[in-house]
Amino acid sequence: MSNQTKSAPNAATSKPATSSSSTAGTTKSKGVNTNQLVETVQTLQFAWFVGHVLTLWGIFLFTLTFIKSGSRFHRFWYQLALFGIIESFGILLYQLITKKALKVNQILKDDNTQYFLLGSVLLLIRPYVLIPLLPFALFSLFHVLAYTKGYLLPIFGMADSGISKQIENFISKNNTKSIQVASLLEIYSFLWLTIRVILFRKRSLIPWVFYAVFLKMRYEKSIFTRNYFKSLELQLDEVVNKINNPAVKDVWIKVKGVIRNAGGIYLVNDYTKEKLN
Repeated sequence: MSNQTKSAPNAATSKPATSSSSTAGTTKSKGVNTNQLVETVQTLQFAWFVGHVLTLWGIFLFTLTFIKSGSRFHRFWYQLALFGIIESFGILLYQLITKKALKVNQILKDDNTQYFLLGSVLLLIRPYVLIPLLPFALFSLFHVLAYTKGYLLPIFGMADSGISKQIENFISKNNTKSIQVASLLEIYSFLWLTIRVILFRKRSLIPWVFYAVFLKMRYEKSIFTRNYFKSLELQLDEVVNKINNPAVKDVWIKVKGVIRNAGGIYLVNDYTKEKLN
């Protein structure tokens, strides 16, 4: 897998390890393998899967509250989604700590740690904002599909079924695209959180500060994020040039200078030392 597809949790790299007794290869070809089902639901990996299901379900129902469908439960669905996020990424973080014996700075560099901390802050502060949850929905969708294909369908004798092949094709065609979209959504999330701070919205400052740090780490780890920021910079350059106002241009140049100076402080990864593919 290329460095690009490692920039965020994806179906191929962020599944907890599982014992050989719970792999799909030992399942029966037809009917339900009851023994295998019982073994599977007792694994840490199944708990990880359930976390992603809760994430999807919570975000979906939280989204519906914005169109007045079950709006009185919006706090519950928001917290349910974040509980699923913390559970699924927390399991990966637990395995990272217990199995690899990494130092604190190494743990902080891991993508799963960063997403776990983001989910924890969003649950603790509870700004009840939808956009920062959408990247998690994308991650969870592909995790749920991959787990269903690799573990659940074989248990029910559907390893070679049409639905299994459709899931495989969907993941193969869209996994990298989903990471790209997630990177873009993370930038939009920060812009929206910035607007909330400017408007003095309740519980807006702390999420904005943490998200700024989070996005800085994503910028260092993800080439997609860096590319989107570069594209945004070029678009703003074009807008400033069209305005053709020296004062505005001077302010924009100073803003870019401040951002570049901040960018020179590396938190988790000096991407300038990465080898080009």
